[in-house]
Amino acid sequence: MSDLSKNASRLVKNLFSGSETENMIAAGVVRTILSDVTRLYFENKRAKGKGILVFNPEDPENSKYMTVRDLEDDLSVAQEAMEDQTSEMFKRVINFIEAEHDSDLALLAMIQPNEICLHILDPVEVNKKIDEYSHGLIL
Repeated sequence: MSDLSKNASRLVKNLFSGSETENMIAAGVVRTILSDVTRLYFENKRAKGKGILVFNPEDPENSKYMTVRDLEDDLSVAQEAMEDQTSEMFKRVINFIEAEHDSDLALLAMIQPNEICLHILDPVEVNKKIDEYSHGLIL
């Protein structure tokens, strides 16, 4: 998982800057969301094979699980169109999946307007971070 204090400090402060009760509710919501993401990743991995859960925060309905084969097909199209930047992105995602698919951790890609961020969701580390944030240790 990326360091939330570095990549999303405003979000962390907004989520965990309330009362103790509000922070506990926020922690529960974040845990639920990350648990659902992790569950969806492993259900799809089991059903479709190695891949990555691609989440689009601006359009969550268009989030989906992409297998290595899906990404290789998109890479071929990008290469045919001579889209070097897009081709490199697909290669990086494929290499990331190949390097991490044997781990027991969920692989997540977050689409941003100008980039794609790759994350490894480690449930133990996620819970530690949420505890730190919800108890005001990092803010």
